[in-house]
Amino acid sequence: MTYRYVLSGLAAVTLLAAIGCAPAEEKKLAEPARPAPPAAALTGADLDGVAKAEKPFKLALIVKTRNNPFFDPMIKAAEQAAKELGVELEVQAPPQEGDKEIQFSMVQNVVAKGVDAILIAPADSKGIVPALKQAADKGVLVINIDNRIDAASATAAGLTTGGYVGADNEAGGILAGQAMAGLLGGKGEVAILEGIRGADNAEARKRGFEAGVKDKLTVASRESAEWDTQKAYAKFQSMLAAKPSIAGVFCANDKMAIGAMKAIQEAGKQGKIAVIGYDNIPDVKAALAAGDLKATIEQHPDLMGRYGVKMAVGMLSGRLAKGGEFLVPLEVITK
Repeated sequence: MTYRYVLSGLAAVTLLAAIGCAPAEEKKLAEPARPAPPAAALTGADLDGVAKAEKPFKLALIVKTRNNPFFDPMIKAAEQAAKELGVELEVQAPPQEGDKEIQFSMVQNVVAKGVDAILIAPADSKGIVPALKQAADKGVLVINIDNRIDAASATAAGLTTGGYVGADNEAGGILAGQAMAGLLGGKGEVAILEGIRGADNAEARKRGFEAGVKDKLTVASRESAEWDTQKAYAKFQSMLAAKPSIAGVFCANDKMAIGAMKAIQEAGKQGKIAVIGYDNIPDVKAALAAGDLKATIEQHPDLMGRYGVKMAVGMLSGRLAKGGEFLVPLEVITK
């Protein structure tokens, strides 16, 4: 049986405040920059109210890779929404999630072709900013989905996006941390297999997990496996050799969880180490059913794809004001 625990954006904010996860204090500047105004919260009803486009707008969806099944439902939902709204949608993706230079070039290429809007799930939250600024300067609407563009880099470059559709990744990390603390009875050593360091979603998930286990579990080891299964397998082998007392591991995506589970099995520790992943991809369904994967965080990529297209068309049509934000619901999926 699968249980789902939903955390809304508002509940996430409340939870963060309750456990004292305030943002780190910023360094003082000679001339402090004015904080950006908070994004206007949009609901599913707001976005579903976007009607068929009056013009055949051209949109481009650029995700991190098609090599991760997480992006499949996002792409399919985006394509379906584009069909319903009568707009064109071109989908592009680098071969691997770390191919940030290729993604940068893809942004430049679709702008050269002539698109009205780009929906971008950045491989590099900071590195993609110059390409997006070039696009925005040419009148292309930029909708950020999934992994957030780095806010400080965007501000420094003068980049203003149309809006954001995605998850509160820090809240998702907190849910994973709370689930791990519950599984281990509030005591023990755990490890973290991080995504690409510097990527907004990777940093937020790690930060959230650490907050979720604070004063309950000890994070004994942290390594970046860059979202990759094979790297996670090798990294966790080394982590287990160095810290045989590890009782649990949080993997910032399910592909890394698959690698960690392989390392656990080969070490003869199957059933002795709690594994929690993130994304709820089809490849981990069997592991969840068997109990090898104790939990994973569902963040509804299909809604990101659907509502990303809806947001773009709504803003291009003047039906939605720019600066809106829609946060998808988060769920802890367990056996």
